[in-house]
Amino acid sequence: MDFFDHQARARRRTLLLVLYFLAALTAVAAAVDLGAWLLVRWLRPELGLIDWLTSENGLWITVATLAVLIGGSLRKAWQLREGGPALARLLGAREVSANPEDAGERRLRNVVEEMSIAAGAYLPRLHVLPREDRINAFVAGLTPSRTVLVVTRGALEQLDRDELQGVVAHEFSHILNADMRLNLRLLAALAGILAIGKVGEFLLHFSAGDGHRRGNAPFAVGGLVLIAIGYAGLFFGRLIKAAISRQRERLADASAVQFTRRPDGLAGALIKIRNGPGSYLHSLHAEDLSHMAFAETLGLRWRRLLATHPSIEQRLTDLGADWPARARARRRRPSAESDAAPSRRIGRLDDANLGYARSLLESLPGDLRQALHTQEGAECVLYTLALGPVAPPPALRTGRRGELVERVRGLGTRLRLPLLDLALATLTQAPADRRPVILGQLRAITRQRGQEDLLCWALGAMARQALADTGRRGPKPDIHRLSAVAGEIQVVFSALAWAGDSARTTALAAFQRATRGLLPAGRLLLPPDRCPAPRMEAAVARLARLTPLLKAPLIDAAADLVLSDGQVQVAEAELLRALCTLLECPMPPLFSQPLNNI
Repeated sequence: MDFFDHQARARRRTLLLVLYFLAALTAVAAAVDLGAWLLVRWLRPELGLIDWLTSENGLWITVATLAVLIGGSLRKAWQLREGGPALARLLGAREVSANPEDAGERRLRNVVEEMSIAAGAYLPRLHVLPREDRINAFVAGLTPSRTVLVVTRGALEQLDRDELQGVVAHEFSHILNADMRLNLRLLAALAGILAIGKVGEFLLHFSAGDGHRRGNAPFAVGGLVLIAIGYAGLFFGRLIKAAISRQRERLADASAVQFTRRPDGLAGALIKIRNGPGSYLHSLHAEDLSHMAFAETLGLRWRRLLATHPSIEQRLTDLGADWPARARARRRRPSAESDAAPSRRIGRLDDANLGYARSLLESLPGDLRQALHTQEGAECVLYTLALGPVAPPPALRTGRRGELVERVRGLGTRLRLPLLDLALATLTQAPADRRPVILGQLRAITRQRGQEDLLCWALGAMARQALADTGRRGPKPDIHRLSAVAGEIQVVFSALAWAGDSARTTALAAFQRATRGLLPAGRLLLPPDRCPAPRMEAAVARLARLTPLLKAPLIDAAADLVLSDGQVQVAEAELLRALCTLLECPMPPLFSQPLNNI
């Protein structure tokens, strides 16, 4: 199953969640009505259930119950409207700086940088839970390009590099499988169910606080009834989470092994959880996170029924029949790597991808990589990449900035994408009032280079996607036929064909092969001057409205076009990366052939 299948399944799971939630609303409202009737019948024994349900008071109780349920969910959804960063703040997580001094945080950033470049996806914003001494992690976000990865301090201190890579790969699979938005919606939905119990606690405390007032008994009894209903609702909420979550966690484990080709890293992390302090969190929000985390966040009775994760023993067995025995013996031996050949698949990682990403990062000079972890250095690199061969303005010609500009230009074009990834990872942490300034500078550079420069547009588009308002939602996937966007496909694939054909001899054949089955007859290769940056931007914006399963053949065909001549030009790679980024799709590096400088 690929990235787009997972997105389609995520949409179906969202519908399933809505149905579960509506059923839970109905059940909780019915339980509150029944409890209210029993309470009133205590005072008026002659009142029948049907009479109560059809009475004005009964209807008001129903309306009030639904208002509490829906209001609780909407309140939580509003709290988390920014997605991952909002949840990180709610938990008190601390963001990892671009150039951390702590060795564990540096190792985490290096591992995530490698995996992000290998996946062709944006680097998540990294956070640490400083007061959690056990091993756990989770990702959260509304879109793959606006994601946070949160790990516990215990994970940084207790896991070695391979084990940390296994955990990160597991979490990256949730990013690539489009699980994150569903997780946040699930969290908000269950907050509404739990709100009933909170109202009951309020009534109980109210009655206890006015103990000398007569007539408090109904408030106390009503509070106890609502608490019982609320926590019964929590029980069924856990059933909902368990029904949705367990299979996704097994899939994430399998994907992590497929990404890294080393099951011993993931297995080692699971063994340390099993044999060590565990994975339970001290946070008051451990219940909210139970379906999002790498491992269980709290202990449960009826674990088989309510657990959001398979047991550690089951997860180890899935990795290999001998892993539970290794766990019991408290030892871990490297297992044989799979000899399956790596393949170019969207949303997949493997050891070749990771090795390629590692070699790119290691080829960067140490002082340049250090500069990329500072805001000033990252801005300077971003502007230099956008300028291309155009002479830099006076502000970038002197002093340290001038040296950095020359260093970047001296590297050629092969490292443009890794440099951009690392620069944007730092700039996503820039103050909110600084980001519009950066984007304004990029727009000025685009105007200076002209509307025909697609490489400048590609870099600027990726930067805008990363630095734009984090509360912005992506386009609604409301286009269900490729024929509805034939003109846009023609523009994008024409631009890709010309980007890979500097001699203008193979573009037509590459375009025809790649678009066979995508475009109707009569849609021909457009000349380069018919594919300017504004037209590309408008075309990609419309393609972003395709449903996930329609994006799959589009991205596959675009990658086939790039590889059609057996070479990967930097211009092709950058345009393809911009396309994938704006469509919210990861793109593994096209490492089968080295990138050629142009």
